[in-house]
Amino acid sequence: MRFGARVFKTGITVVLTLFITSILGLEPTLIAAIAAVFALQPNVHRSLKRTWEQFQGNTLGAISAIVMVLVFGNNIIVIGLTVILVLAVLLFFNLQSVSTLAVVTMIAIMDAPTIVESSSTMDFFEAAGIRFSLVMIGVVSSLIVNLVFIPPKYETKLYHNCFNITSDIFKWIRLELNAVSEYQIVKKDIESLRTRVVTLETMYLWFREEKNFLTRRYFSDARKKILFQQLIASTRRAFELLRKLNRFENDYNHLDEDFQYRIKHELEQLMAYHEQIFMKITEKIRPEASAEIYDADAQFEYSMMDNFVTLYNEAETDEDKLMYENILQVISSINEYSNSLERVDKIASSFFRFHSEKNNINIQDETLDI
Repeated sequence: MRFGARVFKTGITVVLTLFITSILGLEPTLIAAIAAVFALQPNVHRSLKRTWEQFQGNTLGAISAIVMVLVFGNNIIVIGLTVILVLAVLLFFNLQSVSTLAVVTMIAIMDAPTIVESSSTMDFFEAAGIRFSLVMIGVVSSLIVNLVFIPPKYETKLYHNCFNITSDIFKWIRLELNAVSEYQIVKKDIESLRTRVVTLETMYLWFREEKNFLTRRYFSDARKKILFQQLIASTRRAFELLRKLNRFENDYNHLDEDFQYRIKHELEQLMAYHEQIFMKITEKIRPEASAEIYDADAQFEYSMMDNFVTLYNEAETDEDKLMYENILQVISSINEYSNSLERVDKIASSFFRFHSEKNNINIQDETLDI
């Protein structure tokens, strides 16, 4: 069982909400606690945006509830129709993302005991105001917790998850190249890797949304986000390469031994290059560290594509030609992976070589995966 920062922040948010409502003497506190849980967001930027959207949605829900009760009463049919009305209005104003809490606000107001127990309109308005306030207290509490408590360490999480996922990809690539893997087992693990890569890309979107209100750090943060974008892109390319190797492993195993060795050597060089980039980002090696030693084509008389074309032209049967056409997809993935590594290496070198006093990445020791 693993507890992340969001689990703790949810608990802190509920405690803070209940504490505020108890001080103010507002009841029922359950409404505020539910609102706090629904309103909690993964980063500060989304919290600020969602707070404003929640205010709009809850206001629409509260106004709809008040109008419907005053005109038609609060029987269950009216409540159901009001739910439909509120959802339609929220869709019209493109506020469907806050529809759940807006409906909770509406039902809380329409179901207030004061409506049944008293015929006073002022008592109803007071009850509606209290319940709307309870919801907004929960929303604001979630915003305060996101601003103050356990700010997300995106740089650390993105780096370590990139490293962990890439290491697992390298493990399977090496097994595929040595023809010691089981197709179905690798295929199952590839699906798990795909989910982890998608989660990593989602986390980057949260990181990209983060805004630094200190203008002097704007360009430094922008460069940092571009660096992580390319680092994640290289992880995605490595994953796509593994997927192609797994799909065409039978074709690879029937290749000419010299060409098999050529592909294996190329990939070993690229994986070593990728590991060097990870070291460069944590500043464990110099930014100007050369990548020329990982140029596999320079160590052979002909390039990989020249070798491929020669072998393809020498193929005698249609079956052999189809095999080489499938291998071409693997070579294409290798080329895309190589280009991706060159991009991220250039960006990392530039990031740390120029304006180094402003370009700092705060990567802390962490071993947990997503």
